[in-house]
Amino acid sequence: MKPKLLYTIILLLNFTTSVVYSQDYYWYKGAKIYLTIGNKEYIVYESYADSPSNVTELLYEEDIVASNQQMLKMGIIAKGTNLDIGRIVYRITSYISNEDSTDVFITDKFYVKLKHPDDIQQLQQMAITYNVEILYNHTLARWYILGCTANTEYTALQMANIFYESGMFEACEPEFIGLEQPTCANDTYFESQWNLSNTGQYGSSYTGVDINYCDAHSITSGNENTVIAVFDWGVELSHPDLNIYPLSYDVKSRTSPSQIYDSNHGTACAGIIGAISNNNLGVAGIASSCPIMSISMSGGDTRTNMADAFRFAADNGCSVISCSWSSENPSTILDDGISYALANGRNGLGCVVVFSAGNNNVDTINYPAKSNPSFIVVGAISPCGERKSEISCDGENYWGSQFGPELDIMAPGVLIPTTDTITIDGYHSVDYKMRFHGTSSACPHVAAIAGLILSVNPNLTMKEVSDIIESTAQKVGEYDYTITEGRPNGTWNDSVGYGLVDAYAAVLAAKTKYIQNHTYQSGSVIVETYPEIIAGYAVTDNKPYGNVTLEAGSDVTFSATEQVVLKPGFHAKVGSNLHIKIEAPTANIASAPQRIAANTSSEDTDSTNERVTNNGLENAENEVIISTSIYTVSGQLIQTITGGQHDATHLPNGMYILQHRMSDGSVRCEKIANNK
Repeated sequence: MKPKLLYTIILLLNFTTSVVYSQDYYWYKGAKIYLTIGNKEYIVYESYADSPSNVTELLYEEDIVASNQQMLKMGIIAKGTNLDIGRIVYRITSYISNEDSTDVFITDKFYVKLKHPDDIQQLQQMAITYNVEILYNHTLARWYILGCTANTEYTALQMANIFYESGMFEACEPEFIGLEQPTCANDTYFESQWNLSNTGQYGSSYTGVDINYCDAHSITSGNENTVIAVFDWGVELSHPDLNIYPLSYDVKSRTSPSQIYDSNHGTACAGIIGAISNNNLGVAGIASSCPIMSISMSGGDTRTNMADAFRFAADNGCSVISCSWSSENPSTILDDGISYALANGRNGLGCVVVFSAGNNNVDTINYPAKSNPSFIVVGAISPCGERKSEISCDGENYWGSQFGPELDIMAPGVLIPTTDTITIDGYHSVDYKMRFHGTSSACPHVAAIAGLILSVNPNLTMKEVSDIIESTAQKVGEYDYTITEGRPNGTWNDSVGYGLVDAYAAVLAAKTKYIQNHTYQSGSVIVETYPEIIAGYAVTDNKPYGNVTLEAGSDVTFSATEQVVLKPGFHAKVGSNLHIKIEAPTANIASAPQRIAANTSSEDTDSTNERVTNNGLENAENEVIISTSIYTVSGQLIQTITGGQHDATHLPNGMYILQHRMSDGSVRCEKIANNK
C-alpha cells in the first residue's frame, strides 16, 4: 500500500487543466533527455462522487483525504477523454518508454539538488517566485522534493526544467512513475535464461529456482579489475557479446594469444560468466563487468604445460580460474601448478579455483576436482531444483551430475542459453546456443559469482570466498541437509552439497561484516576490513545474539570503504583502543609478470601427452621491446608505440595493460596504475 499523501494534493484542487505541453524533455547530467508523447494521461480526480467510468487503471489504491474531506485518487485515462472538468484537479500527458514503448507518467512533483547546503535560500526564493511548495528534504544530501500548487502556472516537468536552466542547482528532474520493468536485463534471450531468472520457463511450480541474478546485479555486475580465467578449449576472442581481457594464453605453445581447439565449449562457458549484459544483444553474463582471460588447451597437452598455465593465470592478474574439464590420470606436477595459483594469486590472497564435478551420474567426483579441498567443486541442477540426473524433470535422460563427498555447491547445468563461436562453426550457425548443458555449464556460474564477490570485496582470501559461497547457498529440493563433519559452512548433502548457489546472498555476505556476540580480548590487535562493518547485539539473525566488547588492552581497527555502524550492544571499555577508518577502495593489482611465455627447452617438457576431457556433453633478458600496445583493463586498445620507450603519463587516471612485443617474438605484459 502506498503512504497517504495529505499535503500535495490539497493545493491542486483549482489547478488549471488547459496546460500547453511545450517542453518534452528533462535534464540529466547536463544533457537533455527527450521524451516522446504517449497516448494516455495521468490525472488526479475527485472521488467522493461517482468515479469516472473511463479511468482505465488506478495507480494508487488508497484514497487521499484533503483538508476539506474531499477524496482524491490518481488514475490513467485515454488521452483526450472528455470527462467532467470539475472533477479533474491535475492532468498531464504520458510519455513513451524508450525501452519497451510502454507509457510512463510524471506526477505533480519534481526533485531539486542544491549545489551547496547553503543554497537553500535560493531554493526558497525560486519556490516563492513560481508558486511551488517545498515539501521536504530527502534523506539523500542536498535533495529536496517540491510540488506544484493551485497557483503554479506550469507542470512539474516544466518546473524541473525552469529550475535547472536557472543555473543555480546541480540537478533537477520530474517525478516519474511506471518506469520500473519486471526484468533486470534487456538482452535478446534473457527471458529464456531460467538460470538467472526462473519465471517458470520449464514449469510454473519451479518459479524462483535460480541464482538470484537480478538482486545481485542491483549491487554489482563485477569489476574490471577482477579478471576471470576460462581455462578451456579456447574462447572466441572477437565475439561481440563477450567482455574479453586483452591478454590470453595457449597451453600448447606457451605463448599468446589463445587458440580454439574445440569450436564451441570454451566460448559457451565464457558467455555464462562474461557476456555483456543490458546491451540489447544475445545473453546476459553473470559477471559481465569482469573481463574474461582465455587460457586454451588442446586436450593433449603435457602436464608441465598445464601446470605452467595455472602459474601464468596467477602471475598475470587472474582472480578466479574456471575449469570445466577433468583428466584421466592424476599428476603431482599439475597439482603443484594449481596449488601455486591457490597460494600465490592475487598477491598472496589466492586465486579462486572452480572445477566441474563430471557428468557420469555416479557417486564419485572426477580428478582434478577431487584432489584438493581448496577447490570449489560444482554439480549441476535442473530447473526444478534437483540434482541433474537421468530422471530429472528437464527430460535429458542420457546424463547426470556426479556427486559425492567432495561436492561443494550446485548451479544450473541444463538448458542454458549462452554464446557460441562466430568465426568458425560452433554448436549452431548463429552466435548463440540456447541449450548448453553439463557440469561444464554449472562451473562458470560459480566462477562468475566468485568474481562478483571479489568485485565488492577484493581483500578476501580464496578460502573466505569459498566459505561465503557455501554458507549462503539455497537449500533447494527434497534433500536431507545435515550437519556433516568437515563441512563447517552449514548443512550439507552428498547429492547437492550445500545447495544451489545464491549470487545475491553471496554478494551481500561479501559486502558486509556483521560482528555480534564477540569479545576482543586484552592484548589482541585486530583489523577488520570490509566495505561495510556493522557491530552490535543483534545485527544479523545468522549468528547468536550478543554484545560486542573491546576489553581493556585490546586494539581494534574497523577499516571500511562505505560505512561503519555501531549498534546497541557495542561496548569499548576504558583502556581499549578503537580505530575507525573510511577509505576509498583501491584496485586489486597483481604483481606485473616478467614474461607471458618462457622459452621451452627439452629438459622441462614432459614427454607424456595427457588426454583431457571436457565435462560438457557437446562435444628473456637480452631481448628488446619492438612495440608496446596500451589497453584499458576492459580490453580497448588505446594506442601502439614503436620502440622501447613508452610514456603513459598523458593518459587519464586509471588502470592499464601494457603489452610489449619483444625482439625474440615473445610478448610481455605489465599492469600499471596512472595516478597523477
